Amino acid sequence: MNAPLAIGITTLTALVSGIAIWSQQAEASGGRTVPVARAAKAFLDGLTAEQRKLAQRPLSDAERTAWNFVPGRYAGIEIGALDAGQKAVAHELLRSMLSVRGYEKTSAIMALEDVLREIETGKGQDASHRDPARYALLVLGEPEARGTYVVRFQGHHVSLQVAVRAGELVGHTPQFLGSNPHAVAGAPAQRRRVLGAEEDLARAFLLLLDEAQLQKAVIAVEAPKDVLLGPGKAPAELGPRRGVAWKDLNETQRGVLWRLVEEYAHVLRAEFAAQELAKLRAEGLDEMSFAWAGGRERGQGHYYRIHGLKFAIEYDCTQDDANHVHTVWRDFEHDFGGDPMREHLEHDHAHK
Repeated sequence: MNAPLAIGITTLTALVSGIAIWSQQAEASGGRTVPVARAAKAFLDGLTAEQRKLAQRPLSDAERTAWNFVPGRYAGIEIGALDAGQKAVAHELLRSMLSVRGYEKTSAIMALEDVLREIETGKGQDASHRDPARYALLVLGEPEARGTYVVRFQGHHVSLQVAVRAGELVGHTPQFLGSNPHAVAGAPAQRRRVLGAEEDLARAFLLLLDEAQLQKAVIAVEAPKDVLLGPGKAPAELGPRRGVAWKDLNETQRGVLWRLVEEYAHVLRAEFAAQELAKLRAEGLDEMSFAWAGGRERGQGHYYRIHGLKFAIEYDCTQDDANHVHTVWRDFEHDFGGDPMREHLEHDHAHK
């Protein structure tokens, strides 16, 4: 064997062995977040020095608690700034955070930017901001097997994150997904609603309610023009829990309502979704309520929320002739990682 080839094989073997050893050690010591740490590290290591300055910030950076979902440019490195190989690694990072269904929803929402550009260009409008390449990945902190860090993916109608402390998931909210158009025009067989399950399950739940329950569930004849817990909004915006409570539902009704909650949770990878759903059950479901506002016929503006002791999920479809959906999940104690992340910053970053 010639020397250069031998050196190349030796180097490759060492690299693969090193990755395998790191992976085995990480799996042994890290747990459920190891795939995210591994994927985030691979993503960052594949960037140039200049790109990495955009893609990574200290955990103490103010961007950690900033979020939005309107069209714009966001902190991090945009998908459009990556070459083909880097894009592939970026998508692997997304897959490490999300379930297959969550990844599909996110990808489909991004693709709707092309639909919006076509619609708006056809109306003679400037649609240059409708661009699926403008979604940005940002890593705050150092992604390690037992590390403390945040990975966020953000752009128009998408704000997704995982907050990890000492290798444990401590937050995934605010979690936002939206779609515009909700239903793309075309033949019925060609129509696809990216967030269709979020609508259909809620409507199925309403149909299961008796008249007395329905009167409790419907809290207004007109839907609000958007979700109430958007950027900068505190849980108090919702006021006291209203609607029909879990404790007043039968088993069939509870099953459909829980399936609706699961639809939002299962945007996340399976292990994370299971953790979050178990947490909701442990906190108690009796006082969790479902409230609906607006019309109950398809095509009419409508809104609903699932309001628990420590969380709320909202859905709003009122804009653009009720063909534009916003959904958000807020955790009243663990947005942006909550107290565990604040404690880490206070103890470990106070003098940095």
